[in-house]
Amino acid sequence: MLNEMSTVSDSTYSLQDKVDFLSNPKIYPATTVEVLETHMSYIFFADQFVYKLKKPVLYDFLDFRSKASRYFFCMEELRINQPLASDTYLDVVPLTFSDHGFSLDGKGDMIDWLVKMKRLPKEYMLDKAIERGLASNDRVEDAAEMLVGFYMTSAANRISAHHFRQQFIREIELNSVELLRKEFNLEKSAVVRIPTDLLHFVFNYANYFDERVSRSRIVDGHGDLRPEHICLAPKPVIIDRIEFNTNLRVLDVAEELSFLALECEILNSPAVGQIFLKVYETKSYDKIPKELINFYKAKRAFLRAKLSIHHLLEKRYQTEKQKWINRCNNYLAAARVYCDRLPKKS
Repeated sequence: MLNEMSTVSDSTYSLQDKVDFLSNPKIYPATTVEVLETHMSYIFFADQFVYKLKKPVLYDFLDFRSKASRYFFCMEELRINQPLASDTYLDVVPLTFSDHGFSLDGKGDMIDWLVKMKRLPKEYMLDKAIERGLASNDRVEDAAEMLVGFYMTSAANRISAHHFRQQFIREIELNSVELLRKEFNLEKSAVVRIPTDLLHFVFNYANYFDERVSRSRIVDGHGDLRPEHICLAPKPVIIDRIEFNTNLRVLDVAEELSFLALECEILNSPAVGQIFLKVYETKSYDKIPKELINFYKAKRAFLRAKLSIHHLLEKRYQTEKQKWINRCNNYLAAARVYCDRLPKKS
């Protein structure tokens, strides 16, 4: 489809031009449009549908600068979310421009592409459901059963144990360097012990990781399994599987579930995360060592600390500076708690 429509330069229309047009309820049509900006996208909530416009950005882990890449990753997002999101992801629609102006799914010059989704009930997204007391055990177990079924049908990733461990070492070192940047002004002592403990575990307890590889527990998973990506009703659905970088999606099932458990703990609902772990262990006969869960929780909390403080590098987040500093420090504190639970060989 990309080659069937006339195209214009990416620089012809600004991102703001597109956002202004897509913020108008009349074009869908809808009664109202809520607009959410993230690092990578603008998301437009238009009554019962959601439209996602990828921003022309470049990061270490993705490149959305060209229309061709944005089209490709829109199609990837549609494709890879089918197993966990069922019919939530509906289509990829073109944003076009003609003598009559911008149009959605109309004729004219192709300007950009959007992913179209069904709008899920906000109150049943797991983070909100926990907050509102709607995360019943039955609903959480149904979501866990669906997720575990996905894991059990996912092909194991072929990776050497050495390469698997080396990935951790690189990630931990890079996150440490980022968190110690001078402009963040974080207390050094609050940061440095965490990577030291994490690397100590990787070097001295390699058998934990080697066993995960040998037992084929490294799969093409979700990549960003947070409560806000899990919908409990009317049927369990999991959205926002990472489409833009396969390497971020290929991981140990134990890491993905430990991360979810960590995020549920931060929401003061550790029992919810434990349900996902218990259902997985029961269905897969894969008893995850507590030491490994503690390592993955600490590692992910360290990563989330970096991602939180990185908001300060974007001007639009400066008005909420203290919010992101606090969030970073909270994740660092969580990482230290789990590092303290790791075994220590002399």
